[in-house]
Parts: sequence; C-alpha cells; structure tokens
Amino acid sequence: MPALCLLSTMTVPSISVHAGIPSADTSHDLKKLSIEQLMEVEVDTVYGASKFEQKVTEAPSSVSIVTADEIKKYGYRTLVDILRSVRGFYITYDRNYSYVGVRGFGRAGDFNSRILLLLDGHRLNDNVYDGAIIGTEFIVDVDLIDRVEVIRGPGSSLYGNNAFFAVVNVITRRGSERNGLELSADAASFDTYKGRLTYGGSFKNGIEALVSGSIYDSNGDRLFFKEFDTPANNHGITDHTDYDRFQSAMAKISYGGFTLESSYVSRTKGFPTASYGTAFNDSANKTNDAWWLVDLKYEKSLGSRVDFMGWLFLCGQLSR
Repeated sequence: MPALCLLSTMTVPSISVHAGIPSADTSHDLKKLSIEQLMEVEVDTVYGASKFEQKVTEAPSSVSIVTADEIKKYGYRTLVDILRSVRGFYITYDRNYSYVGVRGFGRAGDFNSRILLLLDGHRLNDNVYDGAIIGTEFIVDVDLIDRVEVIRGPGSSLYGNNAFFAVVNVITRRGSERNGLELSADAASFDTYKGRLTYGGSFKNGIEALVSGSIYDSNGDRLFFKEFDTPANNHGITDHTDYDRFQSAMAKISYGGFTLESSYVSRTKGFPTASYGTAFNDSANKTNDAWWLVDLKYEKSLGSRVDFMGWLFLCGQLSR
C-alpha cells in the first residue's frame, strides 16, 4: 500500500558535504600542519544523525560513512556488501533475501525490521513487515550512491519505528556529478552480466538532471544440499535454480528549490532451498519483487541561519 507523507520542517542551512576521511589535501602530511591549518581542515558531515547537516564530530551518535570512492575501490555491488564492511555489522543470507545484524543481534525472521533504511532521508521500510530491502532488490543501483551514512544506536526518538539498532541513510548522486553519458558493463562467473546507462548534467536554464537504467542477470551457482541427497531429488544437486535478475531505473531532476526524484526496481530471485514445502530442484520456485517511489522536495533559505524544507513522498510495493 503506498505511503503518503507531507513534511514541513525548519533546519539549519545546508553546508557542503564531504564524505570519507577529513578532506585535507592528501599531498600534505597532517602531522606537518600548524594548529591554524588543522582548524581549517574540513570535517565530514552527516545528515541522518539529527535530520540536518552537521559535523561528524558533533553528531550525537557513532557514525560511519562509506563514500562512492570506497564503493568503487572495493568493488561493492550491493548495499549488502557496503553494510558488511561496516564495523559491528554482519550479514546472513538464505539465498532469497539478505539480513543484517548488529553486534551479534540479528533475530531470525524479522526481515531487517530493527534497522531503519532511508533513501535521501526518506523511510524505505515497508508498512507490512517493517522490512528493509538491502540486496539486489534494493531500489537504487549501487553505482548511483554518493555515500551511505550508518548511524549506530537507537534513533526512535527522532525517527520512530525501526530505528532500534541503527539508521542507514543512502544518499544518491546529483546530475552535475556525472556531466555526460556513462555506459557500464560487468561480467562475472555463473553467467553473470550487468549493464547500466546513465546520463547526468546541468543546463544553462538551471535544470540539473540524472537519468539511469540498469539490468542484471545471473544464473547462480550449482549447489549441493545433503538434506536432499536421495535419487528422487537428484542426489541433492540443484542447478539453474539460484538465478537472480533485476531491472531498475532512476530519475532525479532539480530546478531552483525543487527536486523531483523517482526510482523503480523489479527483481526475480530463484530460491534453490525448496523452502515453503516446494519441490526440490524446480526452477519455477522464485520470488518476485517490485518497488517504486516518487519524491518531491522544496527547499528555500529564509535567512542566514534557517532554511525551509517541504517534502511529498510516495512509495509502494507492487508484488512480493
């Protein structure tokens, strides 16, 4: 069922965002800088800790930031890979969905309901299971992520439900950061292929746009389950049942104080474990997911220290 939210808030002014380590010139050794120079070093900022931009050193939480450069450097292909790299987080996988645990806590069957997942500050947990999607069914291609803010600890006083173990805020890129056409193609084992086409740029009339589409297909591994090691079940061997396929699209357009963002993803995942009493080694066993969202935001400065921000956010789940 689509969720509708209209929010009007007063925040401090937005300041430039810097992710990763302090953004000093890497050609200089910080040990050689004077106290005055060290005071001018720009520190990372985070939005999700207090719902406005602030320095990580001033945030009332333990914060980790994974930047787009780190995603590219370490080859993270999904949000699962990103969260697995964060201190104190671990991932379990049942060959259908991925589940995140924090510091040893990861109750089976809670569908990530104890983690609040945000996209550009908006809630993505569904309104049925309160679950958060973090695998290939995630609504944004990982190559379109600017940074991921991981705010540890309970945040229910600020966000309400689900913000128990942590708040994960995924922030997407802007069109001006692409400035042209980009084509990406990947190939891997198990007949895995991925393609992405992205266009981004800013125009003289003040419009800034980012449009992207991705497609992914993987046949998956050949697996053996000793629980099904009988002649009637192909001696526990299953092939072409662990497939994973998705198509996703995203558009982000800004003009003046308005930003319109829309995303869509459709995934088909075969599950080879014969769960829910299904027949073993049957390629018809699968899960279908389809998610969409539309977000309209307006920002206007009301002075040197105060900004006005209004949001209209619609999201929904087409199938599961």
